[in-house]
Amino acid sequence: MGFWDRLFGRKAPEPQPAVPAPAANAVQTVNPREYLLKQVEALLRAEPKVEKVERHPDSYGLQFTRDGRQGSVFLDNLFADTREVPPEARSQLIQRFLRSLWQDGPDSLPWEEVRQRLLPVLRSATFGMSQLAQLESDRELVGRRTLPFLRELLVVDMPESAMFVQRRHLQEWGADAEAAFAAAHENLAGLPLDGVELYDREPSPIWSVDSGDTYETSRLLHPGFLASFTGRVEGRPIAILPERSTVLIAGDANPATVARLCESGEREYEAASRRLTPALYTVDEAGRVVPYLRPGNDALAQRVRLAHVRLALSEYAAQKESLDKLHEANSVDVFVASLSAVARKKDERPVTWCVWSRDVDTLLPRSDVVAMNPGNQDVFMVPWEDLERLMPGCLTPVPEAWPPRHRTTAWPAPDVLERLSTARVELEDYVGP
Repeated sequence: MGFWDRLFGRKAPEPQPAVPAPAANAVQTVNPREYLLKQVEALLRAEPKVEKVERHPDSYGLQFTRDGRQGSVFLDNLFADTREVPPEARSQLIQRFLRSLWQDGPDSLPWEEVRQRLLPVLRSATFGMSQLAQLESDRELVGRRTLPFLRELLVVDMPESAMFVQRRHLQEWGADAEAAFAAAHENLAGLPLDGVELYDREPSPIWSVDSGDTYETSRLLHPGFLASFTGRVEGRPIAILPERSTVLIAGDANPATVARLCESGEREYEAASRRLTPALYTVDEAGRVVPYLRPGNDALAQRVRLAHVRLALSEYAAQKESLDKLHEANSVDVFVASLSAVARKKDERPVTWCVWSRDVDTLLPRSDVVAMNPGNQDVFMVPWEDLERLMPGCLTPVPEAWPPRHRTTAWPAPDVLERLSTARVELEDYVGP
């Protein structure tokens, strides 16, 4: 099998073993997802004001009518939160979840009250994107781009649950996004800093943030919070936030400590039901949180880089899935390219790449290199920076796309393609910016 066959995943299908049919007297196990769905469905039907309940046609959830108003409830997060808890605690979580459905929403509150309840939260870039094809534009979540592959969203902290702010809420309140974010950060600054404790002293001090209010990761959005650990850790403060309520902070002076945070970030991210990012973060000169990249090309530096690449791969894959569904629903004929990655053999440095094929209207992910596929010639790799420099006008950024994408507006002319060919690189030789 050639290199490009391996790179593009072209291989002969392997024979699949036959699946034996279940015996006639076999005991059928209950699907836990189905069990939870039926449990919530029964509780909804028992609610006096609920007139109708039916399964959601496109998602794991239910649609219902209560007091003449239609609503939907999605159960993926509830399933993740309850599947490993004892029966009594499970029942309490489900009851609290259902009570949150009946509490007054943000649209029932005046701006003077709601501005005191606003808080910012960190979520993945694609959070909520899977529902875009089913939602009206005014129901999109209010957010802004804070860190690569992450978004800062707004919630209204209600008694039973935090409710996300949608565009329609701002219209009803007569407020704009800037004012809402300013109020949220003012409230964030007022949250107590309880729960910041020394997690471990070895290999060097590691601190945890466990406030118990589910806004642990939000505290990193407060200017100076992470920078305030200077002096309490060895070296530059670094943090992991693998899931929404987990924050560990240490310093980067001790390689063993950095490796331990990498391991914890990767493990917790993979295991979490509400995962956020496996990557490490630090602060810039102004005290703002930024991605942490360790200098050099040793194994630890590559491991730190790989965590950021894993986040990019996960978010671009989720974005592609959502965009494909959205385009199908709206009969849009455009190809959403995948982001892939390989490791250089000489040092295991991860390099991301995508494919641009001639005569294919494509949304390209931002990658280290692009495989140019003319169709009747050899495929060759070009660094993204050279692509933008040598062929202006052939790529157009998609403003609403996060993670970022560029739409291919024209295949390069023969002379431009020739210049691109002279800028070609082999993956093993790619150095990066």
